[in-house]
Amino acid sequence: MKTSEWLLLGIVTFVLIDFAAGMVINFLNEQSKNTPLSPEAAEIYDEVEYEKSLEYGTAKYKVEMISSVVSTAVILSAIILGWFAKLDSVIREHVSNNLQVTLVFVGILIVISTLTSIPESYYSTFVIEEKFGFNKTTKKLFVMDSIKQLLLSIGLGLPLLYLIAYIYQQLESSFWLVGWLTVSAISLFMFIFGTRIFLPMFNKLKPLPAGELRDEIETYCQSQGFPLSKLYEMDASKRSTKLNAFFSGMGKVKIIGLFDTLIAKLTIKEVVAVLAHEVGHYKRKHVYTMFAFSNVQMLIMFSLMGWLLSNPNLSKALGSDVPSFQLSIVAFFLLFTPLSTVLGLINNSFSRHNEYQADQYSLDTYPDAKEHMYSAMKKLSVESLSNLNPHPLYVAVHYSHPPILDRLANLKKV
Repeated sequence: MKTSEWLLLGIVTFVLIDFAAGMVINFLNEQSKNTPLSPEAAEIYDEVEYEKSLEYGTAKYKVEMISSVVSTAVILSAIILGWFAKLDSVIREHVSNNLQVTLVFVGILIVISTLTSIPESYYSTFVIEEKFGFNKTTKKLFVMDSIKQLLLSIGLGLPLLYLIAYIYQQLESSFWLVGWLTVSAISLFMFIFGTRIFLPMFNKLKPLPAGELRDEIETYCQSQGFPLSKLYEMDASKRSTKLNAFFSGMGKVKIIGLFDTLIAKLTIKEVVAVLAHEVGHYKRKHVYTMFAFSNVQMLIMFSLMGWLLSNPNLSKALGSDVPSFQLSIVAFFLLFTPLSTVLGLINNSFSRHNEYQADQYSLDTYPDAKEHMYSAMKKLSVESLSNLNPHPLYVAVHYSHPPILDRLANLKKV
């Protein structure tokens, strides 16, 4: 067989392996969760709540399976029937500039991807989340969110792609290094300022009002030498009843955000214990190490791209006789799937380790944090109907946080 045919076979094989592995792991997770209510789980759920959590997990599982089958069928059809190459050819009939061809090609893929994801998102939001009492999103808000997400994908993705394609066109041999440095610089900017710039497009952030909660948080942060410049309450309740908090930024630009649902359903001590966990991520340098690790991943990806993109067989594998930057990129990322999976496993493992460290920091620095963290985690689980018995393989592939029972068991030990 020709090199391009071997590459096509490899691409199809990787897509099928990824699909089969995902189906098996999801099936194992579905079977794993359907276990009798254990004494540990009974500390979180009563029998009615537990059955509800199982039903919720099954409902999501069925949607994920259907979505996976449909998306895999579509991508395989596009690969085998040469849809990517046909799209590239049609665009070239109307656009002569290679960089513009790349932008139009990827722009069309972004629009198609966004539009085809809407049915699943709509069903998940207005059927599943609605049925189990989580959804607060209106149809108008859903439409507006979809439009904003599409505009952001195009507005951010296409200029970045143009820059990368231009660098490749000008440098080629050293493209991988300059491309990596460019994306790293943009990632650093987004890492520091992204939340402040883009989150307000979807949610309102207001300074946490003066009062007992803010006083308690400020007292804690001062005790840890943590400069609390931005402490916000976010109106998450307009979309969902689920609880959360987040930390973003680095250096002097740091933001801590508390969902209004979290503030409403946890005690002051529980909220501060959760916030202490977020501060722990900063104090233990997790923000920097995770950013560094993501850049190592990008370096690996760009170095492989620099080695492979100039090979015309990548475009031929997708059905085109004309060397094409965008087709080569598509082929590359399909071939990159196995390595991407391995890097994802490492990233998740690293992240779960960091979560334990952040839990420990909360326990070490906030009085009675063990009691308050324990009760907060149980409330978080109940409010989101968490799966208490995920399969270890599913955890390895999908969980950036340890399963809740593992975290609670770890709290008991310390």
